[in-house]
This record gives sequence, C-alpha cells and structure tokens, in this order.
Amino acid sequence: MAIEKVTKIISSEQKVGQEQIATTIRRKQVAARTRSSGFRMGIRNLSKYQLWKGILDRLVALLALVIVSPLLILIAVIIRLDSPGNPFFHQERVGKDGRRFFIYKFRTMHLDHDDSEYEAFLRRYVGGQVNGDGLKEQAKKKIRRRGPDLRVTRFGTLLRKTNLDEIPQLLNILKGEMSFVGPRPDIPFAVAMYKDHHWERFAITPGITGLWQVSRRKKIPFEAMVRLDMDYIKKQSLFLDIKIILLTVRTVLKGEGS
Repeated sequence: MAIEKVTKIISSEQKVGQEQIATTIRRKQVAARTRSSGFRMGIRNLSKYQLWKGILDRLVALLALVIVSPLLILIAVIIRLDSPGNPFFHQERVGKDGRRFFIYKFRTMHLDHDDSEYEAFLRRYVGGQVNGDGLKEQAKKKIRRRGPDLRVTRFGTLLRKTNLDEIPQLLNILKGEMSFVGPRPDIPFAVAMYKDHHWERFAITPGITGLWQVSRRKKIPFEAMVRLDMDYIKKQSLFLDIKIILLTVRTVLKGEGS
C-alpha cells in the first residue's frame, strides 16, 4: 500500500510539472508573438522561398526514405539485438510558432534511463552559465569516476557518432513538422526557460541541421546559438541551405557528430 501511495504521489508531481511547463510555454508564446512582429515583417519577403523549400523538402525526404529503407530496417534489427525495447524513439519538441510535435529518432539509450543530469545541464546552458561543452565535460568526469555512460547502448554510441540516429526525422519532414535545414526544435522543459527574444528562433520550420550544427556547436553558448539561428532566418536561401548541408556532411565524416 505504501509503495502504491508513493507511486501515485510521484505520478501526480510529474503531471503537475508537465502542466506548469505547458502553461509557461503558452504564456511566452503570446508575449513572443507580440514582441517579434517586427522581426517577422522583416522575413516576409522570404515566404515564397519557404513555400518552395517545404515542397522540395518533402519530395527529397520521400525519395530518401525509399533509398535508405533497407538501411532503416537493418539499423532497427541491430538495435533490437543490442538491447531490448522499441528500436525507435520519439520525444516531444517545440517547433514553428511554438507548435508541439513528436520528433523521431533511432533509440540510442537503454529504456528507463535517468535524465536528471541532462535537465540540470539544460538549466545552466539556457541560463548562460555553461556552453555546449558543459555536458561533454560532465560526461568525462563521470567516465573517470565510474566508467562509461551506461545509459547509452553499444550500438547507440556508433549511431550518435555518425548521426544515423537522426534518419527517422525524414518522417517529420514528410509531415511538414521539420525541414532539412533550420533551427533545431527544442524540448518543452528547455523552452519553458526561454526569454522572450529566444522565441524568435521559432519563426520558421525547424531543421535536422543548421548553422549551429556546423559551427563548433559544443563550444557555443546558448545566446550565440540563438544569434546563429536569427542570422539563418534572415539570410536563408537555397545557396545557404546547400552550403550548410555540405558542411554537415563534412562534420559527420570527420566524426564530430553528437
């Protein structure tokens, strides 16, 4: 009976926490829309490009899914053999205009892992206390203290290194929730801590890759990441998108993935 009561209390606290995050996001959505109206006026002339980009994104994503489908099946089978559980992972993210959706990835972690350290890092990262290296250094200390991060599966380490875990996001592109290039969608927990001007990065459809991913992202603090997103939104073009995709390929080949 005592265990059941504790379980109910924990479940109730988690639900309250999620409701508080949702309320905070809705409040900041309203404030950011008002504040960023001038910013959006400045990118209206790119609306035609965004329209054609969305159509091209879906066509390329459909073709890519057909081509890589044997690889998708192979990866899914290896994940199941490597660790028990669904080979696919989905997580709620915040995208264009604050709309929430589920992002798809290949699972790289064991089930029921503890996210408390990552959430603590996000608080410091969004708050400007650490740059993207913060989590990396935290992981190094853990390795020196008690061995490798046991949350990540053996095959998951390879998937992260090569960014192959991102391939299922082609489905998000087909659904119109994401693009190949754009600001990365963030998790609601982090977005609830955003300042009003941070919301401007949600002015366009989020992407699989972007300026942040090809700009030594692990060294960049959160405010600099937001500025890179703003630069992309203002300057976006087919040429810039192709350049970012080519730089992303180079980054992956050099083994500088997640």
